[in-house]
Amino acid sequence: MNRWVMGILSQPVILSAIVGAGMSIALLSPLAASATELNQQLNVRVNNGTQGASRNEADRLLQLGKDQELDGSLADAVQSWQQALKLYQALVDRPGEALAYGYLGLAYSRLGRSNEAEDALRRQLAIARDEQDFQGQVYALNSLGRVLAKRGGIQSAAALFNEALTIATNIKSADGAALSHDSLGLLASSLGNTSRAMEEYTIALAEARRASSPKREATTLNNIGALYQSAGNYRDSMRYYGLAVKLADINRDRPNQFRAIDGMVAALTTTGGYQQSLELLNQRLQVAQMLENDRQELISLQALGQFYEKLGDVPKAQQRYQQAIELARNLDDTQQEGILQERLVSLKRK
Repeated sequence: MNRWVMGILSQPVILSAIVGAGMSIALLSPLAASATELNQQLNVRVNNGTQGASRNEADRLLQLGKDQELDGSLADAVQSWQQALKLYQALVDRPGEALAYGYLGLAYSRLGRSNEAEDALRRQLAIARDEQDFQGQVYALNSLGRVLAKRGGIQSAAALFNEALTIATNIKSADGAALSHDSLGLLASSLGNTSRAMEEYTIALAEARRASSPKREATTLNNIGALYQSAGNYRDSMRYYGLAVKLADINRDRPNQFRAIDGMVAALTTTGGYQQSLELLNQRLQVAQMLENDRQELISLQALGQFYEKLGDVPKAQQRYQQAIELARNLDDTQQEGILQERLVSLKRK
């Protein structure tokens, strides 16, 4: 390995507890990359030469999967991407096939299907190598590395990230370098190596700006905010999350905007900034409603319920929880509905 080896990584998709605040907000781990994040990574046009009804249907299914993933229907998204993959394979459309494997790999990882995730991403990487698509190799190596890191394959992940960085440097891809340094920063952060993580993030931020990639920049700003927050440095944490909120909002980068708001609220609640927390949570809800994204609206309502419960405002907490229950029911999310019902019962006992 040409840089450094790091130990066990564990950052699953969870309801992240806000330190000392007695409440929680749903946060996506940076290493548990979503299909939305993959879409930010892969700037690949699906219409690359193959024509006809089958190609149009494959492209439609690929986009449908992305929309379903944004709405929180990951299982439905997987089905759409699997159908798209079959069509791309029948068309011998290798770039389309690679893209479908990329979406499927990260979706499988989020669903806990780690073996399928690794297989799909290795296939994506193999196609990129066969096609001598060096930029595609950078993205595939990073995606595969993040999945392996999540499984505890730290040495393998570090090797893949460094290979991706070498390729990105050789082809002078600032975006690929930004992504690779960001991956290395995440790996260091997961081990508590704050200085190494900050070094990698600082380079990633500079490369993202050089690449004129506001989405990559916002992602790294969020990661720096999370790094400072984990160290208890809430002032600097809020500074970077605040930059990410503004940048993501300007560029309509909703996943990064949601994540930045969640990070800001966590830091503000810990330091007693309740009024600004409420404003941000309401902003989060408004964006989710504007997008007609039921999953993010559910998360926002739940967070508002927890916020009002923390403040002792039982009527408003009950109202938000009830609204969240209705959305969970519409989404057929029985697990979340049950959790929210328990919160309501608990409130009635107070």
